[in-house]
Amino acid sequence: MLLAEKRSSLTTAALPFTQSILSQVGRTLSKVQQVLSWSYGEDVKPFKPPLSDAEFHTYLNHEGQLSRPEELRLRIYHGGVEPSLRKVVWRYLLNVYPDGLTGRERMDYMKRKSREYEQLKSEWAQRASPEDLEFIRSTVLKDVLRTDRAHPYFAGPEDGPHLRALHDLLTTYAVTHPQVSYCQGMSDLASPILAVMDHEGHAFVCFCGIMKRLAANFHPDGRAMATKFAHLKLLLRHADPDFYQYLQEAGADDLFFCYRWLLLELKREFAFDDALRMLEVTWSSLPPDPPEHEVELVGPPSLVADTGFGGHRGRPVRQRHMLRPAGGGDGAFEDAVDHLATTSQGPGGGGRLLRQASLDDLQQLRDNTGPRRDLLVQLPHPAALISSKSLSEPLLNSSDPLLSSSSHPDSPSSSSPPSTQDASPTGDMAAGSPLMPEVGSPQDPGKSLPPPPPLGLPPPQEFGRGNPFMLFLCLAILLEHRDHIMRNGLDYNELAMHFDRLVRKHHLGRVLRRAKALFADYLQSEVWDSEEGAEATAPS
Repeated sequence: MLLAEKRSSLTTAALPFTQSILSQVGRTLSKVQQVLSWSYGEDVKPFKPPLSDAEFHTYLNHEGQLSRPEELRLRIYHGGVEPSLRKVVWRYLLNVYPDGLTGRERMDYMKRKSREYEQLKSEWAQRASPEDLEFIRSTVLKDVLRTDRAHPYFAGPEDGPHLRALHDLLTTYAVTHPQVSYCQGMSDLASPILAVMDHEGHAFVCFCGIMKRLAANFHPDGRAMATKFAHLKLLLRHADPDFYQYLQEAGADDLFFCYRWLLLELKREFAFDDALRMLEVTWSSLPPDPPEHEVELVGPPSLVADTGFGGHRGRPVRQRHMLRPAGGGDGAFEDAVDHLATTSQGPGGGGRLLRQASLDDLQQLRDNTGPRRDLLVQLPHPAALISSKSLSEPLLNSSDPLLSSSSHPDSPSSSSPPSTQDASPTGDMAAGSPLMPEVGSPQDPGKSLPPPPPLGLPPPQEFGRGNPFMLFLCLAILLEHRDHIMRNGLDYNELAMHFDRLVRKHHLGRVLRRAKALFADYLQSEVWDSEEGAEATAPS
């Protein structure tokens, strides 16, 4: 259905990577749906074959400059990239190149940045104290030896060249980016880049490109991850109120079992080769963001002078994301979080605990003897990041909820029994909310409460902190397993273990098909609430 012209304008403004295409040829919003068309009944095959080298060159001008970056991304979104072409195209997707470089200039640029990397690599001892460097190297090595070892590229002896390259580029990043340093999980982000580039220096440059966007995932304040949890929760609640209510009643509506998905952008949820395609499709859904001059390989200095990892001499102690399972088995629930403990010294010299979590907390998650949400101490609850205004003002008619899984023939919920409630759950709202009666308030037993209005969703440039399609991939995975979860009455711990068993086993074709269909519905909808998104993504 063709929407009003003003809503079409909002779409083009809110989705930067399609804006130039739409403005050039005067396409309306219905054309956006055609560009992103993904019929619910289609086969699981990609919309188009992978981008080939010959076709890629049609996006370059006679001097070898990329002349149609937005169209290139849309093409990759629909079909991915041929494996042999990835090392070339990924540099564009990861925003490594400044605008306007010719073919020769790109080659010279990468050679120069590789030399810069080798120089930084030789400066470890000058940039970090011996104790800090030893701590970083040992922590990185522990992760590297457990990262994608089943894949041929990282198989072999522990001192093999590819493992050594992965170790060295991660160590160099930690030393040259002291505000972020190294956090467990970064090896999962770097390994596919190294395997594709097959060149340590080039991989480091690309890793700096992706970390420009993802470094916030690892920041001690936790705001980026809290926002992503809030947005995923909001999306699921909007898409499938029945399933959301089930999770709420099971005590799993915080979606904490999705932590690994959000932190690593689903890299570990698919087999390695499938993950490569998933990553490039996800990256292609983002607008181009080339560096103004060149990719910076060195981050800003530490905010605290003489900061170390060991906590000596009163310095801050920072224990970072512990994503590896305690038992050594990939995908165990301990893989979720030994999330973050930060102690900072105040003016009086006393330590102030900002956030603390450990594997003991994870054990509480599996047992029913401890509060699950204690793991997010001092982290803003996702509900606190959603404006009360967005919860009380309707953006859509409740009879036509966006993304309602019952509206899709292939949705798991279409075969589920109808909900006994018309309203989406509101259990996370504060007492006294316009949508929830205060505890103990009298209600007329002969009258039922009117259903609350549907929730709005942030616009694309804010949703998922600027990566909305990743949230729809998460939603698609949840909906793929929705019927199984509800039919078997899985509780919180069983949910976590269920998805842990599916590490590297999700069906990429089905997940992509569903995610693209849901994403297309979102793009053509009017459920955007930028005020909500602005509040949720406000800088700390």
